[in-house]
Amino acid sequence: MRQCAVRVSVAVFGFLSAAFVSGLGVHGEDMPPHIVHQPSDVVVKVGNPATLSCRADGSPKPTIQWLRNGQPLRTREGDGQLQPMVLSDGNLFFLSVGGARRGSPHEGVYSCVASNSAGKAVSRNASLHIAGKTLLCAGLMLSL
Repeated sequence: MRQCAVRVSVAVFGFLSAAFVSGLGVHGEDMPPHIVHQPSDVVVKVGNPATLSCRADGSPKPTIQWLRNGQPLRTREGDGQLQPMVLSDGNLFFLSVGGARRGSPHEGVYSCVASNSAGKAVSRNASLHIAGKTLLCAGLMLSL
């Protein structure tokens, strides 16, 4: 529902009166976010960049946060690790995926959460898989 604010000035000239609209403004209510672009599954080679997309509408403009495996994602904080960063449009950008000594810190199931003063919305899940990993299994080297 939208509310309309109108200021009316009335001028009287003898038997005639005229109404003049001196200002018209539309004031929107706060609207909870809704996801308009859901993230999709991504397969990327070790060391390559990757992007997970998420866009949301709402009023006021929602902020986007990301979850990895259901937990809040640590994004770039200048701590020396290659952390993903949330771009101004809400997308999650990885400069270089994988390559960690202990497992793949970027591989997992991601979702975005759009929040504003009127509520929040959660996207569908999207998986980030890393291709080109080498596993040692029962003495055999396997490349994925």
